[in-house]
Amino acid sequence: MKPDWRLWLFTFIGLVYAVALLGAAMVAWRFTDPQKSGLANAALPLILSGALAACSVMALWIRKDRMIGMIGIHLGLVIPLIGALALAWRGWERLQVDGIGSSQVILLGISAVLGAFVFAAMLRTRPPKEARGTSEASPNSLN
Repeated sequence: MKPDWRLWLFTFIGLVYAVALLGAAMVAWRFTDPQKSGLANAALPLILSGALAACSVMALWIRKDRMIGMIGIHLGLVIPLIGALALAWRGWERLQVDGIGSSQVILLGISAVLGAFVFAAMLRTRPPKEARGTSEASPNSLN
C-alpha cells in the first residue's frame, strides 16, 4: 500500500500547530500577572492543542479504521477554525481590559491568525476533485 503524502502533510501541519499552541499556553502562563492565576490564560490554547494533536493522530488511523480516520480528519479541520475564532474573541475581550500593548492580547492575536492559516493549509491538503473519485474511494485518500 502506497503511503499518502497528503495525509502525512495534514498530520504534520496539525501536530506543528498543536506544539505552537502548547508554546503559546506556556508563554501565556508565564506572562500572567503574579497576583492572578495563569490557568485562565493558558486553558484555551491547552485544550485546543490537545484536541488537535489527538485528531491529527486519529487521521493516520484511516488505513485501519476508516471511521476513526475520517472523524480525525474532519475534526482536525474544524478545530483550527473554531480555535481561531475563540482565540480572536478572547483577544478582543482582553483588549477591552488590558489595552493593545498587553502581551496576552498580542499572543492571542498571533495565535488566532496562525489558526486561520493552519485551517487554510490543512484544507489545501485535500486531493483535487477529479482525484477523489466516487464513494468507493481508496482508504488512503482524504475524502
